[in-house]
Amino acid sequence: MVKGLSQEQKLTTKLKAKLEKEIAQLEQKLIIEEQIKMQLTQALQIKDDKINELEKKIVTLDQERIKQLKDKVKELNKIEKELLNKLTSGENTKEIHKEKEAKQKEMNELQQELSRTSDSYDANRKKLIISQVNNFLKVKGDFLTLREEAIKKLQNCCNHLESSINKERNTISSIRDLKTSKLTDKYTKEFQSILVKYNDGLLELNKNYYFLKNVVQENKELEVSLMIENILKLNFFNLDKYKIFKFATNSQEGTRIQLNSNMMEEDINSLRKNLNELKLELNQEKNELKNLATV
Repeated sequence: MVKGLSQEQKLTTKLKAKLEKEIAQLEQKLIIEEQIKMQLTQALQIKDDKINELEKKIVTLDQERIKQLKDKVKELNKIEKELLNKLTSGENTKEIHKEKEAKQKEMNELQQELSRTSDSYDANRKKLIISQVNNFLKVKGDFLTLREEAIKKLQNCCNHLESSINKERNTISSIRDLKTSKLTDKYTKEFQSILVKYNDGLLELNKNYYFLKNVVQENKELEVSLMIENILKLNFFNLDKYKIFKFATNSQEGTRIQLNSNMMEEDINSLRKNLNELKLELNQEKNELKNLATV
């Protein structure tokens, strides 16, 4: 009987060691996958930044060309006036007429190019603005996806705390209290670590907001800019709506010594309510911006 029990214990120990090894391997695999995901995200961000820079350069080139063309038009206007003065003063020669016709032809060509470049300039500015809107909405959507992920992890943490404490209900009071305190410490630390980790996405969101706002302000005479400003309420953007500790108030930005499951649930429910409001806002913005390309 003792021998059989010993064999069973050995088997249990062996199985436990195997499971621990598999868990460690899975955790390592998860870490590697998260690193790859982060690298891909960074690569995509670099690509988006380069596209933004190219779009800005195109707009700048159009702007510079328009200035050159306008300067040339002024120069031709001046020459035409001089030629007209010569004609009115009696220098009605064939050469002057020929030069005047050539300058008029050049002027027509310049006006046509100026018109084309101005149209291109407006179109490229609009394209740049819409591109920034899409970037902002994407970053906002990604941020909310991460917030949703955070809430799931927070809920798991809370559930583990509750189930772990429930398992200790039948133990001796003094031992139970000690274990409960240790478990609470453990899961409080985990809970707050999750909150801190998922509060980091604000920088990217804020950066994209200011970039969009600046682009809209620089092109405020365009109809599309006014529409975007109104739909996205750019003048009333409030980063506090996205700060995790504005809603996880029981955690007090990581300074809380212990959180029980009820306090965790309060924070989770507050975050979930905020998330639902932000998702609703994002969907509404997307719907209102659908017809933007036709403006």
